[in-house]
Amino acid sequence: MRFKTRWRSEEDNWSDSGSKISDEGKLVAIRQEFDQGPIIVEHWHYRGSSAPNRSVFDDYDEFIAYLKEHALAGDAFDVWSWRSLCTTERRIAEGKCPADDGTVPQGGAY
Repeated sequence: MRFKTRWRSEEDNWSDSGSKISDEGKLVAIRQEFDQGPIIVEHWHYRGSSAPNRSVFDDYDEFIAYLKEHALAGDAFDVWSWRSLCTTERRIAEGKCPADDGTVPQGGAY
């Protein structure tokens, strides 16, 4: 997979030996994770001086399409397993949206 180059600063010491999101082993691991559930992706923009974009992907092909459309040379990615991170035990809060009178359903199809 090749990425478009917006620009690059040589003071950042570009190297063939750096970590690459497009390495076959990483893509295989990401593809295999989809057998268990979605992935969470944090996309840092090279010299972008902004917060990262965060996305959840349910499909490997959608993730690859995102890379091809939005990633540029030098951008950095962190990828996590939804299954291992987003568990009931790790929730910081839960709840339902109340109606105008303040009530919430005790049941419901979700």
